[in-house]
Amino acid sequence: MKKYDVIIAGGGVSGFAAAIGASQAGARVLLFDRQPSVGGTAVYAMTPVLGGWKADRKGGGVADMLKEYLEERNELIWRGCNADTEEDCLQNAMLALLEEARVDMLFDAELVSAKCADDRIAFITVKQNSELLEFAAGNFVDATGEAALALAAGALTTVPPVELSMTKTLMFKVRNIKSFDKDSINKRFREKEFPIPGQDRFMGTQLLHNDEANLNLTAVAGDASSPEECDRMYRELQNQVPVIVEWLRKEFPEFAELEVVRVAPILGVRYTRSIVSRRQLSLADTQNTEPPPEPVGFCGSYIGGHYINGYSSPWGHAITGKPAIPYGALRSANISNLLACGRIIDVDPRVISAVRLCVNCMSSGQAAGIAAALDIPDYEVLAEELKRQKCLIQ
Repeated sequence: MKKYDVIIAGGGVSGFAAAIGASQAGARVLLFDRQPSVGGTAVYAMTPVLGGWKADRKGGGVADMLKEYLEERNELIWRGCNADTEEDCLQNAMLALLEEARVDMLFDAELVSAKCADDRIAFITVKQNSELLEFAAGNFVDATGEAALALAAGALTTVPPVELSMTKTLMFKVRNIKSFDKDSINKRFREKEFPIPGQDRFMGTQLLHNDEANLNLTAVAGDASSPEECDRMYRELQNQVPVIVEWLRKEFPEFAELEVVRVAPILGVRYTRSIVSRRQLSLADTQNTEPPPEPVGFCGSYIGGHYINGYSSPWGHAITGKPAIPYGALRSANISNLLACGRIIDVDPRVISAVRLCVNCMSSGQAAGIAAALDIPDYEVLAEELKRQKCLIQ
C-alpha cells in the first residue's frame, strides 16, 4: 500500500488546482481519475472555456498559472469575461503544470471503495485495468464532480431537486463555419423557433480557429445522480444533435456548410450532488455586501443560468455584493479528513452557478488542496498559505 500526505480524487480543473496547491504547501500528492488523462468536464465534456474570471482578468493562484502558460503559447483567446482555448491545449497545459509540481498521477483508475476508521478515511481502493490498488493518506480531497469519494466514505451528501439541478447538455464540435458575432446570432436565435425545448439562448463558443466552434445547444432535464437517468439523457441528447445541425444550416448563413467533427464522450452535467458541510454557501451570502466568515475563494458574478425550462431561472440575477466561498463549505460534516472542491462543495442549489465555472472551481480546489496539505488547520493558518500562493480569497 502506497502512502501519501494528500490524495485527490478527480482530475478536472478543481482537482488539478487542489493537487498543485497541496504540493506547493509541501505535501506528497497523488491525483487519480477514471478518465485517460486530466481535464474532467472541461476536456471530456468539451467545455475548454475558462469562465468565471474577474473583470481585471485575475483568477489568482493556479488559475493565473494556467492562464499564463496558455498565453505564452498563443493558446488562449479572451472573449468577454471568458478565456477560450482547445481541449488538447488545456489538457497539455494541465499535465505540464502537474509534472512541474511533482504530483504523482494515476489515470484510468476507478474508485472502488474507501475504508474508514472512526470518522476518518484510512485508505482507498482503486481499480486500474484489472488490478486493485490501495492507497493511504492523511487527508483526502473529493474533486470528482459527483462526490464519488464522499459517497464511498459514507460522508453526508445531498442531491438537489431536478428543477434546481440545471440542464444537462451534450457538446459537439463543428467546423466549416463563418466567423460570427455572438450577440447578432443570439438576437436572431430568439426570433426563431428552435427545435429543442428548454433552450432559448444561443450557446456556442468559437475556438482558436474562427472556422470552428463548440456548440452547447442540446438540452434535457433529469436526475444526474441516477446512472439509468444519465444513460437515458445521453441517448436523448445524441438524437438532438442531427436535428440541431439541420436547423442551423437552414436558418443561419454562418452555419450553412457546417460539419460535425466530434460529439462529447460524456454528458455535460452542471450539478449532481454536493457534500453536507460545516457551513453552506447560501443564497443570502450572494446578496450580502460582506463576505461570509473564513473566505477561501471568490464566487462568480451571476446565479441562475441553465434553468431546465430556459436559460434564465426564476431566481437568476447578477451578483453585486462580495460573496466568497467559506472554508466550512469545503469540509465534510462527518468525515474529519475529507474536503471537497468544485461543483460538489456545499451550496444552496440556486447558487451553484456562482461556484461551478472553471476559475471558481480552481479557486475552491486550490484552497482544499492547501487545507489538506496543512492537515486542515485553523483558518488563520490556511489564509496565510492562500495569500502566499497568491490566491484571491474574496
